[in-house]
Amino acid sequence: MDENELMKALLPEKVVEKAYDDLMSSPAEELGKVGTDVVKVLRLLLAPLQFAAAFQDRLARMVARIANRVPEDQRIAPPAEIIGPALEHMKFLEEENPLWQMFEELISRSFDKKEMESVHPAFSSVIGQLARDEGIILYRLRHENFEVVDVLDFNRSENRFENRKVEKSNLPLEDLFLPDKLDLYYSHLESLNLVSWPVYKQDPIRDTNDQQTGIRRYSRMHLTDFGRLFTDACLPTEGFRRPEHEHSES
Repeated sequence: MDENELMKALLPEKVVEKAYDDLMSSPAEELGKVGTDVVKVLRLLLAPLQFAAAFQDRLARMVARIANRVPEDQRIAPPAEIIGPALEHMKFLEEENPLWQMFEELISRSFDKKEMESVHPAFSSVIGQLARDEGIILYRLRHENFEVVDVLDFNRSENRFENRKVEKSNLPLEDLFLPDKLDLYYSHLESLNLVSWPVYKQDPIRDTNDQQTGIRRYSRMHLTDFGRLFTDACLPTEGFRRPEHEHSES
């Protein structure tokens, strides 16, 4: 599969046929001579879909990266049930967004016959449900668990614990766009069966009269088995690319 075939695999068959029919007509015949130019060919193939020019540019750069990453003799036609949903979501994402990069990783593996076994059609749908910060959380969890120690006061009159305070944590709050939404992110990731956050130890806190006034909990956030399979297939090994302006400033 050469680069042109790689690009064709990203599109419905009828759209590709229409694009190549257009190539045989004039003046499109002249445009067809730039078939080795990844960007121009991709724009031509995508024209019938009337994609926004900005998305065509982003997609062209992705195709070039995939062509550079996956040797030609390893390329296969990816499943439509992966490519279709991925492209639909990517139209609304920028390249520096972690979710774009997760889709790109998934698509790249879908083109590689050596990596295809790690890919599942459900992964496109899962990425499409994530927030950007949730992608960052998953990337960090791929390399380390999050250890959290918190304390709660014991409300004796109502027989319940309240006023949670975190004493110690390696949660990546400084990396998140909206760190105040961490609890919401966790609830969502748990509902997708990607992450678990069990309490593995808890100690009562007592006053000088040996009356319990609170509790100290030790918990660990980690990937589930499904979460591990998902992150292995969808997270770039080298980490998320930084925006170009950050590269220029560093």
